[in-house]
Amino acid sequence: MEMSEWMKLVSEVFDTNPRNGNKGTTVWLGRPKIEAQLEAELFTRGRHICVDGCSGAGKSSLIITLLLRHDIKYTTVQVTRTMDWEGFCRNVISKAKRASTEVRASASAEWKAIFPTGRLELGLSRKSDGHLDHDLWEKTVKSASQHDIARAMSEQNCVLLIDEFERAQPELATRISEVCKILSQTYPSEFGKIVILGADDVYKKLYDVYSTLDNRLVQISIPTLPSPTQSWQYLKRGFEKLGKFHPGNSRFSKHSDAADSMAAIYYAADGLFKTLTELGIEICRTAGPNIRGITKSHIQQACKAMEERNFSKYRAKFSQLHMLARAQPMIVPLLRYLNDHGLGQVHDRAKIQEALSSEFGYSMIEDAVLTLWKEDMIVITGESNQTIFMKNPTWAHTLRVYLSDPRKLQKLEQHLAESIQLMLPFSIDWASLQTEAAEPELSADQGLR
Repeated sequence: MEMSEWMKLVSEVFDTNPRNGNKGTTVWLGRPKIEAQLEAELFTRGRHICVDGCSGAGKSSLIITLLLRHDIKYTTVQVTRTMDWEGFCRNVISKAKRASTEVRASASAEWKAIFPTGRLELGLSRKSDGHLDHDLWEKTVKSASQHDIARAMSEQNCVLLIDEFERAQPELATRISEVCKILSQTYPSEFGKIVILGADDVYKKLYDVYSTLDNRLVQISIPTLPSPTQSWQYLKRGFEKLGKFHPGNSRFSKHSDAADSMAAIYYAADGLFKTLTELGIEICRTAGPNIRGITKSHIQQACKAMEERNFSKYRAKFSQLHMLARAQPMIVPLLRYLNDHGLGQVHDRAKIQEALSSEFGYSMIEDAVLTLWKEDMIVITGESNQTIFMKNPTWAHTLRVYLSDPRKLQKLEQHLAESIQLMLPFSIDWASLQTEAAEPELSADQGLR
């Protein structure tokens, strides 16, 4: 097989775009508890959903997979920083494509079973030809109100999926929140709802502009995979879809090869689906097409390369954190708490206070939390700012990797030009982990606000 053909197959299995997990050709690791939570909210009439969590946790793929699994019509908008209401409507409203026909509000849009999906049809009830179609569409886009969008969603019984909502300007966020309220109060339907995705304080952004959404908006925070076992499971499934043996099932591998491979993968990728997918591609590229199996050597080589790239990418962040910790020592125990409870997990602010209050005062802990937030290292969100997660756990995990290995620590100290007192150990009992684990039962942090 030629390398080009091999990489096409690899890119389909380890798809870096938002994925449909129902497709047999794409690797997918089920997260039953999270999926059950999302499904329950999708089927709750009048309830809108805010799905947040760090970038790369698989939020978009989870929602798209569930919508397609249940054959729920949906349309998507990816928000940009310069998008206004008219630009938003341009991405939502369908362009009429039929000449000499009457275009009217209906459920006849061509809803596709792939990403991206169909668009809403708004009432343009007049005869039209090709040129007039465009003029009518322009006029409709410019005049569309929040009521128009909500009515069309209700009539066509579809979900509006809004991605990267953290980029929305205040005026656009206000209008979207008004669509949420209008849908719930004036145009209720089974699936006429908004699902908002983001990697920042998207729930708070929406709630702050329209606090009366409280019982109509649910927040579900998606964590990274909590254990090295799940990361290993994900990549193994990808190798198997490509028809390749790996250290978990090859008779030529030693028993320790699977454990060594699992550890290398975890140190490199830390449970982020996006990073694991990129690592899967790199491992397969390293192995090449003309081999029967992926070996421990292939895995370790690709993992080492990823670790080194991450160090180069984030070393400025390490310097920034080092200076912050020297100026505000309380940051160190706060980071240790986040590390001990999972850098990629979702944390409750009150539990952090409770855990650290026996040694440190309330104001000291709060000052450290706010410092990390101001420096764009953590996200604070939720109705009462109670939810905390790392904005990008990859840099913190990479720092932890370098702090835990004496040789890598030396490289980090050379970069910082001084010794380091901060330690973020891996609290993993490698001996107790199973390399052939059952389907993981993973959950999200959920709260009805």
